Amino acid sequence: MKVTRTSVAIGHKLGAAVLAVVTLVGLLGMGHAGDEPRDRWYILEMFGGKVGWMHSTVTTQGEQVVSKSTMEFRLKRGAANVAISMQTEFVESPDGKPLSMRSVQKFGAIAIDNQYQFSPEGVTLTSKQGDSVKTTKEPMPAGTWLPPAAAEKFVLQRVKSGAKEVVVRTIDPSNGLAIATATRTKIEPAKLKVGERELDVTKSTVVVSLLPGVESIEYTDDQGELVRSETTLAGLPVLLSVATEAEAKALSTQAAPEVMVSTFVKPSRPIPNARTSNRGVYVLKMSDGELPTIPQTGAQRVEKLDAQSARVTVSTGLGTKADEPDEAKYLKATTLCNSDDAKVQELTRKALTNTGQSGAARAEALRRFVHAHIKTKDLDVGFASASEVARNAEGDCTEHGVLLAGMLRAAGIPSRVASGLIYADAFAGGNNIFGYHMWAQALVDVGGSKRWVDLDATFPDLRPFDATHIALGYSALEDGDPVAGMSSIAGLLGRLSVTVEKVE
Repeated sequence: MKVTRTSVAIGHKLGAAVLAVVTLVGLLGMGHAGDEPRDRWYILEMFGGKVGWMHSTVTTQGEQVVSKSTMEFRLKRGAANVAISMQTEFVESPDGKPLSMRSVQKFGAIAIDNQYQFSPEGVTLTSKQGDSVKTTKEPMPAGTWLPPAAAEKFVLQRVKSGAKEVVVRTIDPSNGLAIATATRTKIEPAKLKVGERELDVTKSTVVVSLLPGVESIEYTDDQGELVRSETTLAGLPVLLSVATEAEAKALSTQAAPEVMVSTFVKPSRPIPNARTSNRGVYVLKMSDGELPTIPQTGAQRVEKLDAQSARVTVSTGLGTKADEPDEAKYLKATTLCNSDDAKVQELTRKALTNTGQSGAARAEALRRFVHAHIKTKDLDVGFASASEVARNAEGDCTEHGVLLAGMLRAAGIPSRVASGLIYADAFAGGNNIFGYHMWAQALVDVGGSKRWVDLDATFPDLRPFDATHIALGYSALEDGDPVAGMSSIAGLLGRLSVTVEKVE
């Protein structure tokens, strides 16, 4: 069977998982434990090749400690080249009180600029995308946590005191107001060769709560400065190494590394007529480590078999009954899912012309409209917001999913996005594979109860969904989740197998 245009979406979620790991790398390189100003450059390598650089500075300006980081890198997904840039800034007082922070991320054509101002009353978030500006009030992150520079000072003090484990809760602006708990273990002195020099460093294993299942090896100098970090993703290394500015910004002679095909999941057998499947039964298994919790959501039911495996049954047309869901959370306009944007609302009104009052019918009308609206279906876009996709009409599965979620909310229908796997007969040189994918879910009335229903806007009008979608997580697209829940998937890459038990 020839694969439909749906296959254009496969693999982009890997790009989002890579972004999640890069965010971790950036967090490791941000902050400063010493008293002198810091200005460091790093080379970023992924999948066996140089992909970009990071520049990190920390300065004291009067009564403010300012930590800044800029990262630029490029990746290849199939034949498509994707350029991504991220800038962060955190301003804190010398005694570790948060004052402000900023994140500028460019995954698509339009940068997303989020500025946060901390005060005793909470946090004021001003989000800018092109000529669109939105200001909201957010609560202060709960619990005890430290800004980046104060966090690194705490870690250095604990390491120098001989601690065998150091736990610190901090914030990286690229993750918004989400708290990252970093746990360092296996702390020991080591030697590390940097260029022609051999340095005395402290080696430790770092696990960050935002990336379950992903470990990094971190090497720091006697001032707590990051010298090198090593993270494994899909069995391949992601490296950040200290360098000179000239070394970091020197153009690589290598082509950008391909980050999609290498992580396709080869199932136990091919699935004939996948696009018309109504029910599928699969066993997911980790090659090492525990299998994260697989959600029972939308069309999906899950039976835990043991620590490493679970049986997943997908039945189209079967929605998950919602138990008093927080509908406000799934109706809120956010940076990525900006349903209050004028263009998103205009498209929503157009899509619902002459549509009945049924929530399910309106959701399906929106799904079909999004599929037709996105004319250029390719892998060239990094991760665009709903407002950008509404205007540019370009992208792959994430753009289809995010725009549909935004239009559903604009229509008053609670929505979220699911991330996981989808089957394709052939794509980008791979045959009979599962690739990483995103689609939308709408909370609508089905048979007198509210249920989450799956809607894949990359599908043509023929049908909204099939039984080869396996959800691994979902996201409300909240601010502070720049990669839409993909952090949990990062730990699965290269370690997950799929056994096909039955497909009808």
